[in-house]
Amino acid sequence: MVFLGGITMSDEKRNNQNKQIIEVSKLGEAFRKRTHVSFIFNRQHFKGIVEKQLKNSAIIDFDDEYKGSETALDLKQKVVISYSKMKLLK
Repeated sequence: MVFLGGITMSDEKRNNQNKQIIEVSKLGEAFRKRTHVSFIFNRQHFKGIVEKQLKNSAIIDFDDEYKGSETALDLKQKVVISYSKMKLLK
């Protein structure tokens, strides 16, 4: 490993991987980070906040009212949902 100012090359590669720019599809443009959404997962209705946008889906953090549900607990409070399965809430 080569050191660059106290940072190893593998540390630099890891940092660059974390900074990858994700190109969000047109369908996902409305679902920006911190947007409140509703969605259906396993035939149950949930609400949550968009934590991170991906190309064709988003990582959703369950709302407090659902955090105690078996589904939210099994999924560790986060779920990946397709943009086509989400609706914006006001």
